[in-house]
Amino acid sequence: MGKVVIDPHLVLQRTRLQEHLPPITPETYRFEDVEARRLQAAADLLEEVAAPTRARWKADPRAWVAERLDGFIWSKQGEILDTVRDNEETAVHTCHNIGKSWSAALAVCWWLDVHEPGEAFVVTTAPTGAQVKAILWRYINRMHSQHDLPGRTNMTEWYIDGELVALGRKPAEYSADAFQGIHARFVLVIIDEACGVLEKLWDAASTLTSNEGSRTLAIGNPDDPQSMFAKVCTPGSGWAVIGIGAFDTPNFTDEPVPDKIKQSLISRKWVEGRARVWGTDSPLYISKVLGKFPLDAEDGVIPASFVMPCRYLGDDPNITSTMGVRRAGLDVGETTDRTVLFVRDGMRVIAHHVISHQGDAMNAVGEVARYINQYGITEVVVDVIGIGWGVYSRLRELSRVDNPTGVDVTHDARLVRFSAGEQAHDKDRFINKRSELWWEVGREHSRTRAWDLSYCDDDVIAELTCPKYRIEGSHSRVQVESKSDVRERLGRSSDLADALLMSFYTGDPPMLPGAFSSRNLELAGTRL
Repeated sequence: MGKVVIDPHLVLQRTRLQEHLPPITPETYRFEDVEARRLQAAADLLEEVAAPTRARWKADPRAWVAERLDGFIWSKQGEILDTVRDNEETAVHTCHNIGKSWSAALAVCWWLDVHEPGEAFVVTTAPTGAQVKAILWRYINRMHSQHDLPGRTNMTEWYIDGELVALGRKPAEYSADAFQGIHARFVLVIIDEACGVLEKLWDAASTLTSNEGSRTLAIGNPDDPQSMFAKVCTPGSGWAVIGIGAFDTPNFTDEPVPDKIKQSLISRKWVEGRARVWGTDSPLYISKVLGKFPLDAEDGVIPASFVMPCRYLGDDPNITSTMGVRRAGLDVGETTDRTVLFVRDGMRVIAHHVISHQGDAMNAVGEVARYINQYGITEVVVDVIGIGWGVYSRLRELSRVDNPTGVDVTHDARLVRFSAGEQAHDKDRFINKRSELWWEVGREHSRTRAWDLSYCDDDVIAELTCPKYRIEGSHSRVQVESKSDVRERLGRSSDLADALLMSFYTGDPPMLPGAFSSRNLELAGTRL
């Protein structure tokens, strides 16, 4: 028979409570006194039984998971909890889909459950409010409700006996002053999706963990090699660092785990697919599969360290909107390529659609017109190379702006043509328009964090970071790798990225981060 574990939360049901009641005589009897003494006796007995168990669980978080939650964690998740127990500062850089936010939620619940009430406090943050609520605190609330953990929780707060003991906040709500007044003997700070949290917020969070009994756990994908997260993951930083790649997980190591957990972890099929789609030298593959920080390629047009921070700007009030006036880029694919429409509102990317035209791009015209009306798009930039010219011409015929007397007009967008091979506006610096667009819009918007790419998925980011460039000719002009060269080198095209970039093109001269004409500012919604 296995060892019986006493659950202190059932102690109130024991009849031994009566033995702990002090004697009551008829002369001193009052119902309120009896109830007060009964409750105090219950609390004393609960603490008497709970204290040894709490101490053991505090020393062994894996036992806490197994006994308190009746749960299972695989080896690396256990290593995370052990490292938080033993070290003041822990940084965990991981590949995709290893249960990193679940592990962080375990750390939060373990911390509050094993410390005496009133002695512990937890603060969590992530790059955006949506990430705070929808990821980490969703797991915290689930664990709390399923396992009868003490107190009560809401979307981003935890209370025990009416006292706030944990809170989750997005960066915009943080300042050095925001941490004043938060005091506890044992403070745990969780920095989730750590690459997207700015350095000043790390500094502010560190003010909470200045005493010996406190801890910090930073965890996330290693997307940005220039981030504060990358700095603390560097040898010699003083942090305890754990790296977890796909090949460290049970689906690759054959570590025995329940089928339910095995099915939720990163799979061999997904890893093989990302190797084909992204390439094994892609920053996305290095980060999401290998769980390592990518190095910026010397000949990459848009370095990973430029573009990755732009994925965490969803709550940034400095990213401008044009009050619903939206613009789009349309990359028209040949037979083997995709036709892609990207939509932006000011400097925020808000949508994209891959349109099937079954070998005839003209079949996409009607669908594009529907999206124009759906999003209220006022301007569409179209790649007119090859069959794109026919799509551009037909969309102009259907436009009330470009063809006000047309009898079959269906939308209100102005059409702007774009030809990658034409002469650049700044012909002294760039070989062609494609080079100018990728450099001055893609690279510079990323470098200056002028656009919000939080909508964009990994495939879009992979395409943005894949083209290379070289310096050509006696004038040292920039030449960005052509789409056909990208396809030949990687076996895939850059249709998604091209459509995204074209959505930020506004004619000659193109919208550049340093171009401050009133026309360009009005069209692109750029802030001064």
